Amino acid sequence: MHSLIKAVSLSAAVFASSAFAAPAPQSSDGMLTARAKITLWTTAGIRSTTVHVDTNEGVVTLYGKVPSEAQRALAGKTAGELSGVRSVQNLLQVVAPKDEKMTARSDKEIKENADKQLKTDRALQDSKISVKSVDKGVVILTGDAHSYSDHLRAIVIVDRLAGVTRIATEVKMPGDYREDDRITFVTPPAEKMTAAGRNTPSDGRISMQVKLRLFTAAEVPSTEISVDTDDAVVTLFGIVPTQAVKSSAGAEAAKVSGVVRVDNELEVVATAALKNVESKDADITKDLTLAFKNRPELKSVSTSVKNGMVMVTGSVPSGWDRLNALRIVRHVTGVRGLEDQLKVDAPQASRD
Repeated sequence: MHSLIKAVSLSAAVFASSAFAAPAPQSSDGMLTARAKITLWTTAGIRSTTVHVDTNEGVVTLYGKVPSEAQRALAGKTAGELSGVRSVQNLLQVVAPKDEKMTARSDKEIKENADKQLKTDRALQDSKISVKSVDKGVVILTGDAHSYSDHLRAIVIVDRLAGVTRIATEVKMPGDYREDDRITFVTPPAEKMTAAGRNTPSDGRISMQVKLRLFTAAEVPSTEISVDTDDAVVTLFGIVPTQAVKSSAGAEAAKVSGVVRVDNELEVVATAALKNVESKDADITKDLTLAFKNRPELKSVSTSVKNGMVMVTGSVPSGWDRLNALRIVRHVTGVRGLEDQLKVDAPQASRD
């Protein structure tokens, strides 16, 4: 636990520094998370079931279990080399794999099963992704993905099939994080039907909605919570001051539309072990002004402070900017809570 506390505290220090000095990164955190996942699960050969990824202000956090120190190091190195990533918090634990027998499947069986799953998954109806080849369990995907989230879903679907040992991809994606992947929250997104038969927004959208809910929840004062979503299952990791806050965070995450389960892996760190600083409203106001300086995308954001509570008003270009504005406020020393009244100025509601 101590290594996690140290790493998360370092992450907080990195964010605090960037919040007052550096402009927001060009790539959205959501795009960096998606690119990191795709690269880790293909180029680095890490299984999609073992590693969780979250990004805040260009700082990528890796959490989960890998079978060797070499794979842990490779994961950190791979994520750190992505354009737009400022640093990597590698919280991966090395855990020896269980002695389990690999389910034998012929390459022909794997290909037929994978193609069937990709073709029948209703969430991938806007994309044309198929299996190019299978060689000794190594699957190569090809085709065109309508969005980053579709590409991620295709990789996960195939990666978890019996007999698959690794995924490689030649799937073509949009050159940028498309408008249908940008979280604007202007209106409820157009939902896709998953193969399981339920309507759900993409995992990326769920993660961002959970973060927004946690930032504005009075019962969840912690700013050191990371969120990752996999097939509508939300994983919370990081540190919180009490068991009550941990429970509240899990309950708030479960309220987000589309979430089917919450895996609450937050660690409780006694309040005495964390620095608790009280600030006057005037000091908070001054720090907020400094935190928003040199951020043109947040130029129309206004804040007012009363007894440590911050009301955030104005408008932002996208939902990512809304999330970032709230994150900045929550990281300012002395802020006890916030009320979000921000509006997103988008030409039209984004699709999932």
